[in-house]
Amino acid sequence: MNKVLLATAAFALVVAAVPSHAQQATTKDELIGSWKVLSLKATTGDRVSYPLGEQVAGYVTITPTRFWLLFVDATRKAPAAPTLTDAEAIAMMRTQVAWTGKYTTAEQTAEGIKLTARVDAASSQAIFDTDRVYFARVDGNRMMVKSPGVIVPMTGATSVVEFELVKAD
Repeated sequence: MNKVLLATAAFALVVAAVPSHAQQATTKDELIGSWKVLSLKATTGDRVSYPLGEQVAGYVTITPTRFWLLFVDATRKAPAAPTLTDAEAIAMMRTQVAWTGKYTTAEQTAEGIKLTARVDAASSQAIFDTDRVYFARVDGNRMMVKSPGVIVPMTGATSVVEFELVKAD
């Protein structure tokens, strides 16, 4: 009898120690909407970088079938004239990323729901016609997105990319 009581108490302690949000699965419907980016970082090996600087701006919009992403370096300077110089055009390309594609969702993992988007239009040919795989987890009005490894258009490196978003609509 004491063993049963002890086992029950131990089980209750384990259940109480596990955070309840850890069990919450993200659904495809929770992804739908417009999301404002709060942060973006890339990790290659043990090196963490901020491909668009530490102050990134932009949005992700997810419809039932399409994923749209536009991120820019929020500190980039406006050009001196409406027509860009070659140097300004090069700098502009290095301070933004935009792409869109149809996506599918798959299994739930500890990182979130698996989302695979096939890029059909992009600001960089390096990612055109590729699959972008991410794991997305929604918690209230915030979404964390993490890739297992994708090409970072601004650097050309394959990195683990993480971005945090807040619901914009």
